Amino acid sequence: MDAKVEKYKEIALRILSPIKLIDDKTKADKNFIFSAKRCPTINRLPDYYLVYFLFADLLKYKDLGKFEKIAWSFPIEYNGKAFLIEYRKFGIGIFVNEIEKDQVEANEIVNKIIRAVKAVKLYYNYVAGEGVKKSEINVNNFNFDLLERFNYLKDS
Repeated sequence: MDAKVEKYKEIALRILSPIKLIDDKTKADKNFIFSAKRCPTINRLPDYYLVYFLFADLLKYKDLGKFEKIAWSFPIEYNGKAFLIEYRKFGIGIFVNEIEKDQVEANEIVNKIIRAVKAVKLYYNYVAGEGVKKSEINVNNFNFDLLERFNYLKDS
């Protein structure tokens, strides 16, 4: 792994600690993944794509994948308990077992994510720069469709 990337990873892990990947010792209700409730922290989280790049790209956390109305989902452990960071139909959120019991810890997780995203901002620039150098960035061009619409309206 590139030394710069490793540096950013260490910074993010230090800030996020004690957030870690879940394991078989993590406390969670048997149906937690299906019954988790959104904690009211949605407005404070960074943009969903920055959180995704932090956990998926930089830290290599396991994404549980797409489900109905869920684009991505990262199960995490915080202080021995399971939480989910998910991007759903109505936006990004922290999902918990019991809102009343888990609210304080969910807010602590959000604060850590905010700090980690800010701290590794240069990582995002680095990845974008490397992608440009290697011609790995593609942009869909929808201008032709827009031009056709413009011409139709202009000619009408």
